[in-house]
Amino acid sequence: MITSRQNEFVKRVASLKDKKYRAALGEYIIEGEKQVREARESGQKIECVVLSEKYAGDAFGDAKTVTVSDSVFKKLSEEAAPQGILAVLKLPETSLLPPRGNSLLLDGVSDPGNLGTIIRTANAAGYEDIYLRGCADPYSPKCVRSAMSGIFFVRLHRISELGGIFDGIPLICADMGGEDVFSFRAPEKFCLVIGNEANGVSEMVRAQCDFTVRIPMRESCESLNAGVAAGILMYGLRQK
Repeated sequence: MITSRQNEFVKRVASLKDKKYRAALGEYIIEGEKQVREARESGQKIECVVLSEKYAGDAFGDAKTVTVSDSVFKKLSEEAAPQGILAVLKLPETSLLPPRGNSLLLDGVSDPGNLGTIIRTANAAGYEDIYLRGCADPYSPKCVRSAMSGIFFVRLHRISELGGIFDGIPLICADMGGEDVFSFRAPEKFCLVIGNEANGVSEMVRAQCDFTVRIPMRESCESLNAGVAAGILMYGLRQK
């Protein structure tokens, strides 16, 4: 059992909280029994499982397992009430390809909690390809926690320009000046574009959109949280 916070293995795992080291090492952290179980069941590459000394749940014996003291585990954990289990996963390798079905383009979503919520909802609603332009890191601890296991079941693509990725696929921009999403007739295949929390969809991306839709709201409500709005739009467009 590892008891020192200065242990090299402990320092390596702790470094994965930082985007720079996630990129350099090609790994990220998930935490909690449910996430570790679903990572294994969905075929994610688990580098190792870290258990606290008092952990008494499923040990996932088919993966490399390291036990650490409760004090060390607290250094590694991002949870207020940790379950005593986390895992280090390899970052998935996803080729930049056109979407297979309906998809999302997230243009500057900067809050990792919002990004995680959108990923989680996209998985539930069947949007398997998510294109990220200038967004928060989807593998940050806060985003992974918000996404729950949804991050295992979608394909994340980082892009800077749209290029020919969406050739022949209509882009639907989310904006308060658009058509009511509940009366809009969506094409059979489309990409929903969600913009930055404060500034909306960028002018560059907006200029390439084919349609614009909005969520109808009472006058007393100025806007919705980006994650909530994205969820409503994803389901609203799919119900046509």
